[in-house]
Amino acid sequence: MSTGRPGLHLAEPDEHEVEVRRPRVIIDNSAWQRVATEPAVRAAIEAIIWTTAPDDILICPPVAAEYGFSARSLEDHSAIVLTLAGAFSDCRVHPEVRDVAAIRSALFAAHMGRAAGAVDVLIAAYAVVNQATVVHYDRDFTHIARAYPGLRQQWVVAQGSL
Repeated sequence: MSTGRPGLHLAEPDEHEVEVRRPRVIIDNSAWQRVATEPAVRAAIEAIIWTTAPDDILICPPVAAEYGFSARSLEDHSAIVLTLAGAFSDCRVHPEVRDVAAIRSALFAAHMGRAAGAVDVLIAAYAVVNQATVVHYDRDFTHIARAYPGLRQQWVVAQGSL
């Protein structure tokens, strides 16, 4: 590929090269549910929101389902849906059955087959295929990452600090 400068040519990108992207995050319900009661979690989530491009804070159906499950009434649920729909970008890529199965298989191979719930495995699959980090306060994601190194995860605050 010519750059327009004499003598300077760049190689065409290799089809196997990974595109460099901005950091993306999926914030799990285990973190969101602590925002109102834990100042350290609130500060950590605010820092993520202020330092991450709005299009890079992602929401996926399993997180929306978990968050909606925490509603106490129809009005509460409606407010949650409006908040989620307006504040975060939908994951553009959806995992396939084989993506989810690969994570569960890795857990079984690591003798942790039931160490993570079904919803957290789905969230992990969304994170992997969207190249996002799951921000959480839930040991399931640590177990998944141990068995499936393709998952990027981070505790919203230090594990055991709450």
